[in-house]
Amino acid sequence: MTTPSYAELVTAVRREGEGLLAAASLGSDADVPTCEAWSMSDLVIHTADVYRYAAMIVSNRLVEQPDERPGVPEGEPIDVYRDALDEVVAALQDAEPDTSAWNWTAGEPHVAAFWARRMAHESSVHRFDAQTAHGVVQPIDAELAEDGIDELVDVIAPRVYHRDSVIGPTGTIVLASSDSETWNLELLTDGVRRIDPPSSPDAAVTGTTSTLLLACYGRVPWTALAVTGDEELLTAWTGSLNF
Repeated sequence: MTTPSYAELVTAVRREGEGLLAAASLGSDADVPTCEAWSMSDLVIHTADVYRYAAMIVSNRLVEQPDERPGVPEGEPIDVYRDALDEVVAALQDAEPDTSAWNWTAGEPHVAAFWARRMAHESSVHRFDAQTAHGVVQPIDAELAEDGIDELVDVIAPRVYHRDSVIGPTGTIVLASSDSETWNLELLTDGVRRIDPPSSPDAAVTGTTSTLLLACYGRVPWTALAVTGDEELLTAWTGSLNF
């Protein structure tokens, strides 16, 4: 499993961010069914806030957690979002992969490459959210989605379990991509770990890498994939990952 290059990730931020913008421009009052209780305006303002936070950290070469977020300025949500996308892309382009940049993990390097990766996946999933609101969904690129699952397992899940004191369901699952890799995972009450292929997993899932990633984030139901075994285990796991 190979992480895309820094340049590829920055390109993905721009591409996926523009895709979100295009979908949002179809109507900012639309409800976003994959983000409960959010309108399109809520989605673009949320994403703009995340972009501006990442841009502040990277552009200022921060090595410690900032005391506060920059927030978003007043204005039309679409315009605020467009400016924030330009801001984060510019910040990442002006940095090198190993440029110092604080992040909230204990184990990942505190460098700009972390934020390029995080913003690429933030953008791709929220682009899907925005497209879902208008029925114009497109899959996530397989290579990007593959790295997205890696990030979810190795970075996001530990963050959520620790932050929210999650007591998760337990069992073994296999996520088998039809166009990429296979992830063999053990779900623990306090985290997720990679394991050797289990002889008899509690649940095995097959589908495209894009659909697997979106199911892990609760954007599509597990019934959208081929599931063998305990589907309730999968649903309980993704229900505990509120990120």
